[in-house]
Amino acid sequence: MSKSTTVSPGDGRAHWIYRLIFNTIEPFCAGVGALLIFYDPGSYLVTMTRHAVQYPANAGPVAAFLYTQLGGGWLYFAFVEAVILRIYSTDMRLWWLMCMGMLLSDAAYAHGCAQAVGSWANWADLSAWTVEDWTVFWTTAPMLAARICFVLGAGVNFNTSQGNLAGKKKN
Repeated sequence: MSKSTTVSPGDGRAHWIYRLIFNTIEPFCAGVGALLIFYDPGSYLVTMTRHAVQYPANAGPVAAFLYTQLGGGWLYFAFVEAVILRIYSTDMRLWWLMCMGMLLSDAAYAHGCAQAVGSWANWADLSAWTVEDWTVFWTTAPMLAARICFVLGAGVNFNTSQGNLAGKKKN
Protein backbone atom coordinates (compact mmCIF):
# COMPACT_ATOMS: atom_id res chain seq x y z
CA MET A 1 0.00 0.00 0.00
CA SER A 2 1.44 3.34 -0.95
CA LYS A 3 1.46 6.22 1.45
CA SER A 4 -0.23 9.37 0.12
CA THR A 5 1.20 12.79 0.69
CA THR A 6 -1.14 15.59 1.65
CA VAL A 7 -0.27 19.06 0.48
CA SER A 8 -1.02 21.44 3.29
CA PRO A 9 -1.92 25.09 2.70
CA GLY A 10 1.23 26.88 1.68
CA ASP A 11 2.93 23.77 0.30
CA GLY A 12 3.59 24.11 -3.38
CA ARG A 13 2.74 27.80 -3.55
CA ALA A 14 5.13 30.16 -5.21
CA HIS A 15 7.13 32.44 -2.93
CA TRP A 16 5.21 35.61 -2.04
CA ILE A 17 7.52 37.77 -4.18
CA TYR A 18 6.66 35.71 -7.28
CA ARG A 19 2.96 35.98 -6.47
CA LEU A 20 3.26 39.75 -5.97
CA ILE A 21 5.11 40.23 -9.26
CA PHE A 22 3.18 37.75 -11.42
CA ASN A 23 -0.31 38.15 -9.95
CA THR A 24 -0.33 41.90 -9.30
CA ILE A 25 2.50 44.10 -10.58
CA GLU A 26 3.03 42.66 -14.05
CA PRO A 27 -0.67 42.30 -14.93
CA PHE A 28 -1.14 45.94 -13.94
CA CYS A 29 1.82 47.04 -16.11
CA ALA A 30 0.64 44.90 -19.03
CA GLY A 31 -2.88 46.33 -18.74
CA VAL A 32 -1.59 49.90 -18.68
CA GLY A 33 0.67 49.12 -21.65
CA ALA A 34 -2.28 47.69 -23.59
CA LEU A 35 -4.35 50.80 -22.88
CA LEU A 36 -1.48 53.01 -24.09
CA ILE A 37 -1.18 50.96 -27.28
CA PHE A 38 -4.92 51.03 -27.94
CA TYR A 39 -5.51 54.71 -27.20
CA ASP A 40 -2.20 56.41 -27.98
CA PRO A 41 -0.02 54.29 -30.27
CA GLY A 42 1.98 57.38 -31.23
CA SER A 43 3.25 57.80 -27.67
CA TYR A 44 4.24 54.16 -27.55
CA LEU A 45 6.13 54.42 -30.83
CA VAL A 46 8.12 57.53 -29.89
CA THR A 47 8.84 56.03 -26.45
CA MET A 48 10.28 52.84 -27.91
CA THR A 49 12.29 54.55 -30.68
CA ARG A 50 13.71 57.51 -28.73
CA HIS A 51 11.54 59.81 -30.83
CA ALA A 52 13.21 58.57 -34.04
CA VAL A 53 9.94 57.33 -35.55
CA GLN A 54 6.63 59.15 -35.46
CA TYR A 55 3.30 57.35 -35.65
CA PRO A 56 1.97 57.75 -39.19
CA ALA A 57 -1.09 59.91 -38.50
CA ASN A 58 -2.32 59.54 -42.05
CA ALA A 59 -1.80 55.75 -42.19
CA GLY A 60 -5.02 55.02 -40.31
CA PRO A 61 -5.86 51.30 -40.23
CA VAL A 62 -2.81 50.44 -42.32
CA ALA A 63 -0.61 50.51 -39.20
CA ALA A 64 -3.20 50.39 -36.42
CA PHE A 65 -3.70 46.63 -36.59
CA LEU A 66 -0.11 46.01 -35.45
CA TYR A 67 -0.68 48.00 -32.28
CA THR A 68 -4.00 46.26 -31.65
CA GLN A 69 -2.27 42.88 -31.94
CA LEU A 70 0.56 43.95 -29.60
CA GLY A 71 -1.96 45.24 -27.05
CA GLY A 72 -3.86 41.97 -27.32
CA GLY A 73 -0.69 40.09 -26.40
CA TRP A 74 -0.28 42.25 -23.32
CA LEU A 75 -3.89 41.65 -22.33
CA TYR A 76 -3.22 37.92 -22.61
CA PHE A 77 -0.22 38.27 -20.27
CA ALA A 78 -2.36 40.25 -17.82
CA PHE A 79 -5.15 37.65 -17.87
CA VAL A 80 -2.87 34.62 -17.51
CA GLU A 81 -0.99 36.12 -14.59
CA ALA A 82 -3.85 37.83 -12.76
CA VAL A 83 -6.44 35.08 -13.27
CA ILE A 84 -5.00 31.70 -14.32
CA LEU A 85 -1.89 31.72 -12.13
CA ARG A 86 -3.93 33.07 -9.22
CA ILE A 87 -6.58 30.34 -9.53
CA TYR A 88 -3.94 27.60 -9.90
CA SER A 89 -1.71 29.07 -7.20
CA THR A 90 -0.36 25.68 -6.04
CA ASP A 91 0.27 24.13 -9.45
CA MET A 92 3.95 24.88 -9.92
CA ARG A 93 4.09 22.75 -13.07
CA LEU A 94 1.52 25.02 -14.72
CA TRP A 95 3.35 28.11 -13.45
CA TRP A 96 6.63 26.77 -14.83
CA LEU A 97 5.10 26.02 -18.24
CA MET A 98 3.40 29.43 -18.44
CA CYS A 99 6.61 31.19 -17.42
CA MET A 100 8.58 29.29 -20.08
CA GLY A 101 6.10 30.46 -22.72
CA MET A 102 6.29 34.01 -21.42
CA LEU A 103 10.08 33.89 -21.65
CA LEU A 104 9.73 33.23 -25.38
CA SER A 105 7.67 36.39 -25.64
CA ASP A 106 10.16 38.23 -23.41
CA ALA A 107 13.00 37.31 -25.78
CA ALA A 108 11.12 38.70 -28.77
CA TYR A 109 10.15 41.83 -26.82
CA ALA A 110 13.73 42.45 -25.67
CA HIS A 111 15.04 42.05 -29.20
CA GLY A 112 12.32 44.41 -30.42
CA CYS A 113 13.47 47.02 -27.89
CA ALA A 114 16.98 46.82 -29.37
CA GLN A 115 15.60 46.98 -32.90
CA ALA A 116 13.59 50.08 -31.99
CA VAL A 117 16.79 52.03 -31.29
CA GLY A 118 18.82 50.58 -34.16
CA SER A 119 20.85 47.78 -32.58
CA TRP A 120 21.87 46.06 -29.37
CA ALA A 121 24.94 48.32 -29.25
CA ASN A 122 22.71 51.41 -29.35
CA TRP A 123 20.43 49.95 -26.71
CA ALA A 124 23.39 49.08 -24.44
CA ASP A 125 24.74 52.66 -24.55
CA LEU A 126 23.30 53.83 -21.23
CA SER A 127 24.56 57.37 -21.80
CA ALA A 128 22.01 57.67 -24.63
CA TRP A 129 19.09 56.40 -22.59
CA THR A 130 16.06 58.64 -22.22
CA VAL A 131 13.59 58.76 -19.35
CA GLU A 132 11.38 56.53 -21.48
CA ASP A 133 14.18 53.95 -21.88
CA TRP A 134 14.62 53.78 -18.12
CA THR A 135 10.85 53.47 -17.66
CA VAL A 136 10.65 50.61 -20.16
CA PHE A 137 13.63 48.93 -18.51
CA TRP A 138 12.32 49.17 -14.94
CA THR A 139 8.83 48.02 -15.91
CA THR A 140 10.24 45.04 -17.82
CA ALA A 141 13.55 43.83 -16.36
CA PRO A 142 12.37 42.92 -12.84
CA MET A 143 9.54 40.81 -14.27
CA LEU A 144 11.92 39.12 -16.69
CA ALA A 145 14.45 38.46 -13.92
CA ALA A 146 11.71 37.01 -11.69
CA ARG A 147 10.52 34.74 -14.50
CA ILE A 148 14.07 33.48 -15.13
CA CYS A 149 14.60 32.85 -11.40
CA PHE A 150 11.28 31.03 -11.16
CA VAL A 151 12.00 28.79 -14.16
CA LEU A 152 15.44 27.98 -12.75
CA GLY A 153 13.76 27.00 -9.47
CA ALA A 154 14.99 29.75 -7.14
CA GLY A 155 12.71 29.61 -4.11
CA VAL A 156 10.30 27.18 -5.77
CA ASN A 157 9.29 23.71 -4.60
CA PHE A 158 8.65 21.76 -7.78
CA ASN A 159 8.23 18.49 -5.87
CA THR A 160 4.75 18.97 -4.42
CA SER A 161 1.89 16.75 -5.53
CA GLN A 162 0.66 19.39 -8.00
CA GLY A 163 3.96 21.04 -8.78
CA ASN A 164 6.10 18.09 -9.83
CA LEU A 165 7.61 19.03 -13.19
CA ALA A 166 7.62 15.42 -14.28
CA GLY A 167 3.83 15.44 -13.94
CA LYS A 168 3.79 12.54 -11.49
CA LYS A 169 1.84 12.56 -8.28
CA LYS A 170 3.81 11.87 -5.12
CA ASN A 171 2.89 8.61 -3.43
